[in-house]
Amino acid sequence: INVMLGFEVAHIGINSACAETSLELAKSLSSIFNMPLKEGNSSNFAGKGIEVNKTKGKGAHGHIAIATNTISRACSYLQRKGIAVDMDTAKKKNGQLIAVYLKDEIGGFAVHLLQKK
Repeated sequence: INVMLGFEVAHIGINSACAETSLELAKSLSSIFNMPLKEGNSSNFAGKGIEVNKTKGKGAHGHIAIATNTISRACSYLQRKGIAVDMDTAKKKNGQLIAVYLKDEIGGFAVHLLQKK
């Protein structure tokens, strides 16, 4: 199961109040840790592992993105373990599921699955 699903942390998301704050935080993290800054439409990244949302996103503190080899199988696996997946948050690309949040937060963080490319 571990090999098939290949769960790994993709990034940590930090909530911020606005676009300006998001960019300021991302620039700071980028500078401190010598990571490339990537500005985006809804968030900014410091390196590949730290996302700073431009708005208050899901999760009291932010979110944790978990990448998987097969998101549909990961959803089935988690649901069999009694972990609810919030299909209302599902994002699709070309008809294929690419991201979905779990219903419950863990330690104040929302958790979402991401389909590996």
